[in-house]
Amino acid sequence: MGSVVTMRSCKRYVLLVFLLSFVRNILSSVTHYSIPEEMKEGSVVANLATDLSLDVKTLNQRKMRLDIIANKKYLDVNKETGELYIVEKIDREYLCTKTLTLCYLKMEVILENPVRIFNIEVEILDMNDNAPQFRRDVIHLDISEATPKGERFSLSNAVDPDVGSNSVKTYHLSESEHFNIEVQTGRDGSKFAELILTKSLDREQQAVHNLILTAVDGGTPARSGTASVIVRVLDTNDNAPTFDKVNYNIKMMENSPIGSLVVHLNATDLDEGSNSDITYSYSLYTSEKTQETFHLNPSTGEITVKGMLNYEDFKIYDMEVIATDKGANSLSGQCTIKIIVEDMNDNHPEISIKSFQSPVNENIELDTVIAVVSVSDKDSGDNGVVDLHIPDNMPFKLRESSDNYYELVVSEPLDREKVPEYDVTFTVTDRGSPPLSDNETMTLELLDVNDNVPQFAQSFYTIRVMENNAPGALLSSLTAFDPDLHENQYLVYFILEKEIANTSMSMLFSINPENGNLYALKTFDYEIEKEFLFHIEARDSGSPPLSSNVTVHIIIVDQNDNAPVIVSPWRAHGSVVEEKIPRSTDKGSLVAKVIALDTDSVHNSRITYQFLQVTDATLFSLDQYNGEIRTMRMFSYRDPRHQRLVVIAKDNGQPALSATVTIKLSTVETAVKAYSDLTEVPLEYDIFSDLNLYLVIGLGSVSFLLLITILVTIVLKCQKPKASKAAPPCRNSVLSERNSTIADSTLVSNDAYWYSLFLAETRKGKLVVRQPVPKGSRYIVSSLPRGTGLTDTSDSAASTLQLLDVNDNVPQFPQSFYTIRVMENNAPGALLSSLTAFDPDLHENQYLVYFILEKEIANTSMSMLFSINPENGNLYALKTFDYEIEKEFLFHIEARDSGSPPLSSNVTVHIIIVDQNDNAPVIVSPWRAHGSVVEEKIPRSTDKGSLVAKVIALDTDSVHNSRITYQFLQVTDATLFSLDQYNGEIRTMRMFSYRDPRHQRLVVIAKDNGQPALSATVTIKLSTVETAVKAYSDLTEVPLEYDIFSDLNLYLVIGLGSVSFLLLITILVTIVLKCQKPKASKAAPPCRNSVLSERNSTIADSTLVSNDAYWYSLFLAETRKGKLVVRQPVPKGSRYIVSSLPRGTGLTDTSDSAASTLQVRRFCCFNPDVICNTTCKLFNLQVVSLYIPK
Repeated sequence: MGSVVTMRSCKRYVLLVFLLSFVRNILSSVTHYSIPEEMKEGSVVANLATDLSLDVKTLNQRKMRLDIIANKKYLDVNKETGELYIVEKIDREYLCTKTLTLCYLKMEVILENPVRIFNIEVEILDMNDNAPQFRRDVIHLDISEATPKGERFSLSNAVDPDVGSNSVKTYHLSESEHFNIEVQTGRDGSKFAELILTKSLDREQQAVHNLILTAVDGGTPARSGTASVIVRVLDTNDNAPTFDKVNYNIKMMENSPIGSLVVHLNATDLDEGSNSDITYSYSLYTSEKTQETFHLNPSTGEITVKGMLNYEDFKIYDMEVIATDKGANSLSGQCTIKIIVEDMNDNHPEISIKSFQSPVNENIELDTVIAVVSVSDKDSGDNGVVDLHIPDNMPFKLRESSDNYYELVVSEPLDREKVPEYDVTFTVTDRGSPPLSDNETMTLELLDVNDNVPQFAQSFYTIRVMENNAPGALLSSLTAFDPDLHENQYLVYFILEKEIANTSMSMLFSINPENGNLYALKTFDYEIEKEFLFHIEARDSGSPPLSSNVTVHIIIVDQNDNAPVIVSPWRAHGSVVEEKIPRSTDKGSLVAKVIALDTDSVHNSRITYQFLQVTDATLFSLDQYNGEIRTMRMFSYRDPRHQRLVVIAKDNGQPALSATVTIKLSTVETAVKAYSDLTEVPLEYDIFSDLNLYLVIGLGSVSFLLLITILVTIVLKCQKPKASKAAPPCRNSVLSERNSTIADSTLVSNDAYWYSLFLAETRKGKLVVRQPVPKGSRYIVSSLPRGTGLTDTSDSAASTLQLLDVNDNVPQFPQSFYTIRVMENNAPGALLSSLTAFDPDLHENQYLVYFILEKEIANTSMSMLFSINPENGNLYALKTFDYEIEKEFLFHIEARDSGSPPLSSNVTVHIIIVDQNDNAPVIVSPWRAHGSVVEEKIPRSTDKGSLVAKVIALDTDSVHNSRITYQFLQVTDATLFSLDQYNGEIRTMRMFSYRDPRHQRLVVIAKDNGQPALSATVTIKLSTVETAVKAYSDLTEVPLEYDIFSDLNLYLVIGLGSVSFLLLITILVTIVLKCQKPKASKAAPPCRNSVLSERNSTIADSTLVSNDAYWYSLFLAETRKGKLVVRQPVPKGSRYIVSSLPRGTGLTDTSDSAASTLQVRRFCCFNPDVICNTTCKLFNLQVVSLYIPK
């Protein structure tokens, strides 16, 4: 509706302007038009062709154009119609300034042909298209709250680009009780407003006033513009500070710490800025004591404790505090504070340790007093009542002994391994409010007691050891743990002694006593020892020591280290077995059975059999599991007579081991053969049986002894004494005790009971000692002049001779070779023999030490098997020996003296293990898979003498104990089968008849030759099988039975008895001849030495034993009757000077001696010296030789 009115108004203005222009054209040459501003583009202003009386058709030809002077081209002429139209909207406010009332747009219309120029003025009429607008949207005013009402404040005026009535007409102010406006007109006619304060301002009530100023123009419709007027009320110091409370009553505990807050004063001032900044201070009414005790912060108003509060000194403090602002004219407020000091529990209880025992043993008894503690508190009342306690989680308790005295006692058992020490905190607390407390901590150390046994990680150890291990190999480490300390923790490991088959475990295994490493001391063999079960003990070093043990199970793991051994068929020599079978043997008949044994474990010992070579593969078959060789068909005339079968037996190990046996089979015609052919081998066996061999050896030995005895008797009887020349007298040179020596001395012999001293003069006149002198002994020797004989006037002098020992004798064993027989299964540690050597030296040169010279046999050191006492030479066995494993040992024993340098000698020791019958026979054939029953099948047509089965038993004992004989223990029909007691062959004694039962049961016992005898049995169940072709046996007779009492044996026994009888007779005759006493003789008794001294004294009971052409031995000894006995011959006619010695073990300087001359009248002896020495030994005599120069 408004737009229609506007268009109608525009048309009216155009008509009006056109009429005015028409009138004006008449008056002048300028054409005027009036148009409102903001006309749309394309609007027609006027038709210039009509107004200027121009032909529209000629406008293009005359090139009509419109030029606007000094402005943009807002208008243009349509040359087709001659109309003047708007090209661009015209904004009067932009085109003309506000100072111009009228706004014109001048232009020219130019035509050519002929040229004509028309001046045109277009007046732009104003429209109310702009609203009033303030220069600033926000007007800020600062008015003090002290400004009186009625005060005026200028406000910026609004601007309106429109002119005339469309410009600003008036102003309006939003509603306010404090402000109002008044509109004023300026000289240029513009309108502006003034702000008038109608009511006094109060900043504390309203600090800011927000007003809206509106300017309104006079257009239709009117337009307006607004601006915000913000009036900020400026503060004046018109408010005094005020406290929250006028009076403060405060309670403070005495002994409040310095700096404790008493009260935080808060004074407020409604002013702002410096007018509201407050400073706190004490008034003049506050005492100096109070000011010294409390501090007032002038900025924050906090009052804190400055000095010590003591209830006993001051109970109440009064003070007055003033708050002053910082305004120009400062204002102030004040308050009163009363501080009341309250009594408090300000004395801590005290603890005093009167006694404390630390450290203590962990096994301390319960209720033992550890500490005595006293407590006290200076306060009174409840504040002086105290309570003492310790932590709850400790094995102690407090026991009150008297007023304020407590005892700390043990309430639970202590264990150092769980808690090595305790920090005992005594806490004392009074009953004040708040309660005060004090504490004291004491450390209680526990001393270790050996109360924990060593613990192994496992209760049972299973250790697998591969056989053939190296001696000294580490098997395992068995370590125990002991939680104790020091010596109680130090563990020592032992093997608890246990004997298995008389063998101590310490001989098989060794354990390091420090770390528990277990070692093997020998190489184990699975076939001998499969497992060991023993105990290891770990013992600590406490007092008393505690120990624990663990069970150790050693399992020897098998290796395939044993090849199969062929035990059947038996091979006497080599590996070839010869067998004979009838040529008429039926198909399926058992020819031979190969049995091999393997001592390895079950897996490795599983044996299979194969033909390695066979003459005819179609004739024989071999069962690979039981080794039975059977015929696959009957023999034909084309088959060779001799068949060669090579069978290999392999075990199941990796790699497999094997053994072979060669069987030569010879077929025998079924005609009746010679009896000797069938018994050839058994007969040979009978001739060379063990009994015959023993008889022959016995006969030869007795015959040899008889021959030797006869020869000795003849020599003794036929020997005549040789004539001896008179020996020149000896010259004895004797050295005195004046440190003189004897040159060229030779020590020859020594005896523990008899001593002989022979001194002879050499060619150079030196004295030669020919018999040993006991070291350290003294002898009285007569000195004789050189001559042919001794006279009564010969001068002689007795001197004492003392000899010092030098380590010049090596230890001597009585024998150079010792053979010691040890019965197997001996006890470890058994004494085997005493190997004692003798050293004739003295003192340290005589002290002997014995050693075993190290020698390894099968990686086993001799010192691991035997031990010798280094002091006395006793030889002990360190283990139990088994004849089946170890039959003998050969090593050396050394005896070394303690001289400097030491001398030594050694002797060879041969240990022979003597067998005991400790192994029962083992049946190896026929093979028994389970139990002891063997089932065999034989043809019912079997001939007489046919081999049914062969029982083979083995015994690992020695030859004598392992000799096995076989017997029937039970047999169904004793007339049907025979058993060879030596080779175990079971043969038929006749052919089967229809009456014989089909099943036969044979129980065979195999006994060894030991005492007592051991045995094993096997049960054979024979089942007869019918055959289509009856076998024609070639073995027609039973082999010859072993005849113990054959003719040969009888002759051997007779010969042995005869020779033994002759030997006995010869020995008796010899003894009678030797023991017969000679008849008495006047001159001298035969074979008896009578020795006379120069004083015609005789030596009775002398016996002549031996004689030598060059060496003579003289032994003088005193009998029980005080007579001297000559034990060796003395050359006839010779004289010796012999001292008469008193009975005793040695000579001294004070020994009385008398020199006598011995003259030999007669002697007799036998030659040679060997026989003489042998006879001397028979009579337990010792020979010492003396050389007498001829």
